[in-house]
Amino acid sequence: MHIFDRLSLGPAAGIAGARPLGNGALVVQARAARAGNVQVYRGDEVARPDLAQVRIYRDPDEIFRPESLRSFGHKPVTLDHPPEAVTPRTWRGVARGHVGDEVVRDGEFVRIPMLLADSAAIAAVQGGRREISVGYTCDLDWTPGTAPDGSPYDARQTQVIVDHVAIVAQGRAGPDCRIGDADRRLAEAEARAQAAETALAQRDGEVAALRARVPDEAALDALAAERGALVEQARRILGDAFDPAGLTPEAIRRAAVARALGEAEAADMSPAAIEGAFRVVAAGPHQAVQSHAPDPLRDALRHRSADALTPEAAHAAMVETLRNAWKPAGAR
Repeated sequence: MHIFDRLSLGPAAGIAGARPLGNGALVVQARAARAGNVQVYRGDEVARPDLAQVRIYRDPDEIFRPESLRSFGHKPVTLDHPPEAVTPRTWRGVARGHVGDEVVRDGEFVRIPMLLADSAAIAAVQGGRREISVGYTCDLDWTPGTAPDGSPYDARQTQVIVDHVAIVAQGRAGPDCRIGDADRRLAEAEARAQAAETALAQRDGEVAALRARVPDEAALDALAAERGALVEQARRILGDAFDPAGLTPEAIRRAAVARALGEAEAADMSPAAIEGAFRVVAAGPHQAVQSHAPDPLRDALRHRSADALTPEAAHAAMVETLRNAWKPAGAR
């Protein structure tokens, strides 16, 4: 089980035991873990989502166990927690220094020396980032009990092995132990909130741009008057029953031109040609609009059947008819 515990490096005015090296690196002393206390975790932080809270005892026998103390030594120091355990594959990308091997018990705490070798990590600490959060693995013994100070607990940490020590931004509890997971989730929530704010700002910009495109009341009145005049002109050609709902001005003009000049001719016109034709037909005299009178020749030309005679065949047929028209019906 991976767990992060957090302690403060101390007040910003001075880091206890800070020692700059000639090459610019910085060595600091830090209390990295606490023992003998009962810490409260959310159930989902310790794989027990069925429980709202879990009280976990940090048994000194486990925290100060030689193997656990030795596990601090030479572990990487990171800026914030890496997304996964530090391994040779990830070390180069996340390590900003390392923990020395002089790991000692300091009362109820574990004290460690940290070499900060990365300028960003040094600047972060010198700039006030003073909390460290230990990432480690452990087992939980779910045997409930009572700590020496009388605090009841639900489980006890065992087999504590350190993975890395992270320098983190916010010290909520000063010298008190904190679980880092909660703060990591807080940081993630803050990142999501920041992303949401950024998205909201972008939407505000889009809304402002769209509002700039919306005409004011005077412009809307002008547009309404212009459309009313267009519809009135179109109805002189198309009739009062013409319904312009949902039609663009260009579609209205095209319908009127098609009625006046024929659909085939209007269909071949560009929008600019339609607009010019509409001005002409709208300005001319109009009769109550009627559909074109029936015209068999026009209809035949428009809708020529597959078996229609060619002009040459039609002419030959006509000549033959004229030659034989005088003959009795049975002699033709």
